[in-house]
Amino acid sequence: MSLRRFIGVVAVGVAVGMVANWVVLPPKVSAPAAATSTTVSVPSTLPIRTTTTTTTTTTTTTVVAIRRDTSGWRCPQYEELFASYGLVPVETFSYIAYRESRCRRKAVNAKWDANGNMVWALNKNGSFDSGLLQINSSWRTVTRQICGGGIELLTELDCNLRVAKYLLDNGGLGHWGIKD
Repeated sequence: MSLRRFIGVVAVGVAVGMVANWVVLPPKVSAPAAATSTTVSVPSTLPIRTTTTTTTTTTTTTVVAIRRDTSGWRCPQYEELFASYGLVPVETFSYIAYRESRCRRKAVNAKWDANGNMVWALNKNGSFDSGLLQINSSWRTVTRQICGGGIELLTELDCNLRVAKYLLDNGGLGHWGIKD
């Protein structure tokens, strides 16, 4: 994706609103401060002149905050359906559907071999996400209660949206990493 909108330059440790990406540029070293020199006297039997030079440099790290233009990240074909299931704000769920599954109702972020053994999962803990709104496999009990079957039903649109409504009502948008 191309980065389209520049938000600004901030110093390290200063937060500027909500940003999608942080880019850290290489440190820039300023010119050295005035060097100091010290001569130490030693006995005349040791013809040594010792000079200690201390140089102070200032390092500045610049963090550039870049925000992607996400206005096109939507699944408008599902927005009316989101509203009918009570998944509001509709624009937020449209964005979640795009971000999580690219509007694909049957999306699953794992792979299985011919014997049904999971051979790859995106999630580090071995769980996987299914369906339009990428409901996590850890919600198998809730899925059984709401949809009357196993987590494979999460690839069915009705089940996926009903479980999403349950999650919204019981924990909010945090289930999708969005602060309420």
